[in-house]
Amino acid sequence: MVLTRTQLYVPANNERMINHAIHSNADIIIFDLEDAVPDDKKDYARKYIIDFLNSNRVNKKIGIRINSMETPYFYQDMYDIYGSNFKPDYIIVPKSEDGINHIYKFLGIPLIALIETPSGVENANRIAAYDGVVMISYAAGDLSFSAGGNISGYLSNVYVKTKIVLAARSAGIEAVDKVYFDLENSEGFRLEAVEAKSLGYSGKQVIHPSQIDIASEVFSPSRDEIEWARSVIAEYGKSIKTGKGALRLNGELIDSVHIRMAKKILEAYETIK
Repeated sequence: MVLTRTQLYVPANNERMINHAIHSNADIIIFDLEDAVPDDKKDYARKYIIDFLNSNRVNKKIGIRINSMETPYFYQDMYDIYGSNFKPDYIIVPKSEDGINHIYKFLGIPLIALIETPSGVENANRIAAYDGVVMISYAAGDLSFSAGGNISGYLSNVYVKTKIVLAARSAGIEAVDKVYFDLENSEGFRLEAVEAKSLGYSGKQVIHPSQIDIASEVFSPSRDEIEWARSVIAEYGKSIKTGKGALRLNGELIDSVHIRMAKKILEAYETIK
């Protein structure tokens, strides 16, 4: 079990930010060829990051966010990555919709699907279940634009949040929560991360190093969670030996679903301790 608590997005044409990112504590570094790079820098960014990754050993999970299929940059992104000696761990597909599995068939690299359109939301279950899709996420800005709405309506849209995470979990993959834009509001970021965790998200997209430690803490099992999980496993084991199933622990009814939750918490803890 591998926890994806943080995905750090970095412009693929910004040398200073790239060098800082590779020394960060992010679980995955995503070099962005799309929104973070202006049109007149796309070719430079693509060449720069591919050359950088071919020439430097980075001891991190690496993703590259390509340009969407509706742009003229998409095919060049695909062919240059295909022809590169360095293969990233993930390809992040913006504006993912039904049919993105051809990207995996061409590159053979696991995909992280970004849901950013009404069609993407509508087909989230199908997208999450495609061969090669290993994570799914979404973006409030692009989704609100595609829907003809206001970004405020999607920054904390419970329907979309729930739809995405349930699509991921039904396919047996991870869901990673969206970007939080207000870099000055660390408490707001923390609260949004806590809400995302409560819905079943594994982690969060981050756009600044200051958000990494907060997200890593929130999406890691807490001391109380670990102690609860250990107690549940221990007491349930005793209960089974006496021929019982469900039991009472500190006034709480414990049954098989709590056992599964406890095991999941301890498995997550083992990956980060």
